[in-house]
Amino acid sequence: MVKCPNCGAQVAVAIKSWPVSFKKKEDHAKPKFLLGIFKCPKCKPKFRARIESSSEPAEAPKLHDLVKQVKGIREGLIQARNTLHERIGTFETERGSLMLELGDLEKDAESRADALESEVCQLREEIKSLKELLGSTGEDAK
Repeated sequence: MVKCPNCGAQVAVAIKSWPVSFKKKEDHAKPKFLLGIFKCPKCKPKFRARIESSSEPAEAPKLHDLVKQVKGIREGLIQARNTLHERIGTFETERGSLMLELGDLEKDAESRADALESEVCQLREEIKSLKELLGSTGEDAK
């Protein structure tokens, strides 16, 4: 077992391992050790570490461990899916309220436009009546 350099958790199985040896010209003995890549189950980063001397490489992850990993991934995906469904529901509700508000704003804008149009008509009538009172014709204004 090796310790995670970040959190100190014990990691038993290497993701990948390989033997390392050094050749010395003077001495024909080849010191061997195994080097492995590990993934911490708690904090999740990958790291390299020396595997204690043994003649066989580190064993592959067991089926039980792989099933646990798949179940964990599945639970995470289910949780993400549920979160997305909640957010979609929230957005649909928000969309409905925004559409109602947009309809209200549109009605308000139409009523204001109608009011301005009637004011413009009244002003034109007043201008026309003032011109008649003053005896002015439309030709003089040109």
